[in-house]
Amino acid sequence: MKRITLRVKDAPALRIDARTLLPAMLAPLSESEIERLPLWHGTERIALADLFDVRMHAIPEGEPCIAFEGDLRRFDRVGCAMDGGLIVVEGDVGDLAGSQMSAGSIVVSGSSGEFAACEMAGGRLEIGGNTGDFAGAALPGSMDGMRGGTLIVRGHAGERFGDRMRRGTALVFGDAGAFAASRMVAGTIGIAGCVGEHLAYGMRRGSLVLAGVRQLPETNRFVENHAEVSVFWRLITRSLAREGGPFSELAMREPRRLVGDVSVDGKGELLIAA
Repeated sequence: MKRITLRVKDAPALRIDARTLLPAMLAPLSESEIERLPLWHGTERIALADLFDVRMHAIPEGEPCIAFEGDLRRFDRVGCAMDGGLIVVEGDVGDLAGSQMSAGSIVVSGSSGEFAACEMAGGRLEIGGNTGDFAGAALPGSMDGMRGGTLIVRGHAGERFGDRMRRGTALVFGDAGAFAASRMVAGTIGIAGCVGEHLAYGMRRGSLVLAGVRQLPETNRFVENHAEVSVFWRLITRSLAREGGPFSELAMREPRRLVGDVSVDGKGELLIAA
């Protein structure tokens, strides 16, 4: 297998669509073939070597890997539609990172732009810093958001986190902005910090675990529910504990359960760790 390192020479003046830079696509190519790959810089078609220094070496085992080094804040769609392999970003990355990916892993040491993990169907995206609005949500004009896989945000998340989410697990170790878990249909969202206004607006099903909120603002969209959830709580907390941090201690707390959004006849649940 190969590990391909792409180091940014200078930040481009315009945004770059990097969706073609996937491990499975680059692994069969030679170094010179990778350098000649076309990328679009505005309306200008340029070679990959105009933007990156390319280094590659064989690794004894494991999956093909691309390691990006440098400032990638103007590089969008890194890992878009990825179906295997590993992408490592040493720094920040642009919009739509990991969107529509179905397998493989993406690890970003810094922060990401908007629409990270949009319509993700499988695999794992881990962001070491913050992420922008609409992470794990639906792309504009689409009805389905995240449909599988795992999204981990070690920092804070912007607005509409998990909007229209249908399946999978999405965790925020910091705070989340307004409309988190809005229009959620299924899946699991965990937020360790504070939440913005209009939490779980239009939620229909799914589970939202709040590890850092002791008391929600007054709302008539969710009602208290006293059903027995101890078995389910043990299962879900065991799953979330694998990610560590504030989610590792949830099993020692007793959850408060609310059901809603009743304004849309929703049966989703808010689990507030007391």
